Amino acid sequence: MRTKTGYAAAILGLALTIAIGAGGCGKKDNKYSFRNAGIEALNQGNYDAAVEAFDQAISSSKGLVGKFDVDVLKYRAEAQYLAGDYSSAADTYDILIKVDGELPEYLNLRSVSRAGSGDLKGSIEDYKRSTQLDTEKKAPGRLNALLAAGEAMEKEGSASDAMNLYEEAVKEGEQSAQLYNRMGLCRMAEKDWDGAAEYFKNGLSLPDSSLVPELLFNQAVAEEHKGEFKTALDLMQQYVSVHGPDEEADREITFLKTR
Repeated sequence: MRTKTGYAAAILGLALTIAIGAGGCGKKDNKYSFRNAGIEALNQGNYDAAVEAFDQAISSSKGLVGKFDVDVLKYRAEAQYLAGDYSSAADTYDILIKVDGELPEYLNLRSVSRAGSGDLKGSIEDYKRSTQLDTEKKAPGRLNALLAAGEAMEKEGSASDAMNLYEEAVKEGEQSAQLYNRMGLCRMAEKDWDGAAEYFKNGLSLPDSSLVPELLFNQAVAEEHKGEFKTALDLMQQYVSVHGPDEEADREITFLKTR
């Protein structure tokens, strides 16, 4: 049975020339209109139009580093990420780090973007650097960066390193159904079915468990490998009842009824 995995000074001027191309300067009075148009497009899910509007807002600015430019760059990075342009999003966070400082928030968000673009080493490095700077472990995007870095480690064949990363986060107070799901999957990769089932169970007890439907499915898989077929059947039937029809789950239910 398979498991489910479910998850802008001078520097600014130079960076923006690279990032958005050489563009003419619009009227500075228009920059707020462009930003507002970008936010509206972003909220509507029109991410390409949002990026274009944010680029126009930056081109219409005075060309000096200020709160406006940083604000627009944050929006642009979000739009790029949501559009699936992870490499461009990471480039925008590069600019933000150069002009606004090495903030844990930016490192977390770049970590996720780098993971999406396939830069697994960069994703891990950003998360680790963020944790060094974020002494209170409360910077925005920390959990997503943790999961991105951990999954990057898993993809590189370092599941044990990923597990160490996850366990350290739990010790520091991180509680997330997604995190426990990843921990359970790491244990399953080592054929530690008891440990896996316990992590999935812990994840299911958290308030955000409904956002991770794979937990029920994966716990059923772990219970089956333990030989607890009735428990596995009950869990798989509960999974279908809660999350709707699932061809793979239906096949497993049919199988488990014969055990």
